[in-house]
Amino acid sequence: MAFVSVRSKFWLVTALGLVIGFGIFANSLDGDFVYDDNIVLAHGFFNQPPKVLKFFGEPYFEDYPQGGLYRPLTQISFALNFLFSDSPSGFHLINIILHIVNSILVFYLANLVSGSFRLGLFSFLLFLVLPIHVEAVASIVGRAELLSFFFGGLSLLSWLNEKYRLSALLFFLALLSKETALIWPAIFLGLSVIRRPKLKWIWPFVPTLAAYLALRFWVLGQYAFRPETEFVFNPLKFVSWSERLATALKVLVLYLQKIFVPFGLTADYSYDQIPVVKNFFASPWSLVGLLILAAIIFLALRSLRRKNLVLVLGSTAFLLPYLGVSNLIFPIGTIMADRLMYLPSLGAVLLFTALVDRIAAGWQRRLINLTLFALLVSFSMVTILQNRVWADEESLMRQAYNESPNSVVVKANLGVLLLNKNRELARRLALEAYEQYPDQVKNLNLLAALAVIDKNLPEAQRFLERALALRPYHQGTLENLSRIYFTQNKFAEAERTLHQLATRYGGTGNMIFYAVVKVQNRKYQEALEILSGYFGNSADETVASVRDFAEAKLNLDKSTRQIEERFAATASSFRYPQK
Repeated sequence: MAFVSVRSKFWLVTALGLVIGFGIFANSLDGDFVYDDNIVLAHGFFNQPPKVLKFFGEPYFEDYPQGGLYRPLTQISFALNFLFSDSPSGFHLINIILHIVNSILVFYLANLVSGSFRLGLFSFLLFLVLPIHVEAVASIVGRAELLSFFFGGLSLLSWLNEKYRLSALLFFLALLSKETALIWPAIFLGLSVIRRPKLKWIWPFVPTLAAYLALRFWVLGQYAFRPETEFVFNPLKFVSWSERLATALKVLVLYLQKIFVPFGLTADYSYDQIPVVKNFFASPWSLVGLLILAAIIFLALRSLRRKNLVLVLGSTAFLLPYLGVSNLIFPIGTIMADRLMYLPSLGAVLLFTALVDRIAAGWQRRLINLTLFALLVSFSMVTILQNRVWADEESLMRQAYNESPNSVVVKANLGVLLLNKNRELARRLALEAYEQYPDQVKNLNLLAALAVIDKNLPEAQRFLERALALRPYHQGTLENLSRIYFTQNKFAEAERTLHQLATRYGGTGNMIFYAVVKVQNRKYQEALEILSGYFGNSADETVASVRDFAEAKLNLDKSTRQIEERFAATASSFRYPQK
């Protein structure tokens, strides 16, 4: 087999992967946690190593099971990172290594299905340096894409080598990393038309898929198969099927442009950066997208008839994952994202390299080789520059605003970052976002923060109560609203909000605040039980200030002035505005 013949090249490909991979991604090692990293990595279990296996019973977003995301293997990989260090550099290092390994997998897959070392090598190099992969590699939460591709690629290799039980097991691990791995068996079906294995290969996948679906239902309940999608992140769920189709075809053109002509890469394409296409025939890009989709389907069918394995894998590995994330068949959580092209780019790379390999014949080979070298160098330079965009939250959001100036989400995110640096710009962004779409939770929290600065606490309360109605368990909203209530001496409301916050998320500050509010409501015994249950006999000064005051009140002792002052100082630290 061709696969065996290239084993002697393993060290060459690995060395190239390490040198080039670290060469172009090394400048992401000093990057911070950014964007969704700060949401996903805030899960309480990351600070409790004994609970790491409990991720199998937890949704991906701790405060939003409605999103329908279940990725326990990805979460466990994060937990292992935290076990050694909470520094972002360790997380980035693992992501880079995974991307290099995935690129080597692309080499073996391309070589195996084509029998061409040249095609395998160029596919490997192109996949390694594609700028559209920066989000999956430089963003910590992009690891879901990397792990799912890793296990899915190994599953495909095992399937091609007729190790079907191992392939099914690896497929299961890919599913536990990210939901999009569901498309792998469909790719296998396409390949089986050519390879014609006995249908017995299907049977190991049946219990595997059943077990995964059962796990999803156990954890996510009604949201396992019907996740909720917020309009601001994906308006295509809320429009007619014809409008969704036309817009999704336009997005197909944008995806291919960003894979092969990588300008305009950004962290966010949500409402209203990509306007919904109302009239299919009035949109040239939708028509072009339809022609491209038809061409890929035609190529897949023609390649099946001609038993061209590399073109079948290329067309199905692009088409099927794209259909899963395109919103064409069913709406997903977002209208578009660079990271979603990590798996489909495997197919795009195989199709591109197969085309180039066919053209590169005779006297043209030298010219083609020079062109490919120039392409790889230019892609590498763009990737290096794009890594720095993801280095910290502010650079990411500023670049996102430059590329997606109409996005409500980007305006809210940038406004939050600028709140203490350029308040008037933050206010303008928040008001613009609110006028475009008044129900974006993060922007409502930003408007509440601006109202606090203006000393208009009732208005801040209204914004936060609206946000909580939209997302009843949103951690940030619960934190902010409980402080607003407390500052206005609405202690009963503060206690009700803090009950949700403390019992669901815990946290040192939340538990102390919960005890403080219990004291204000004269529930001294309950306050002591909270402190004892969470902190034990801790000698922490802040905890002691609340405990001493509650004990003095409970025992009807005459509290000393010092005890009262210490408690008053602790309580005031939870009032707005903060100094």
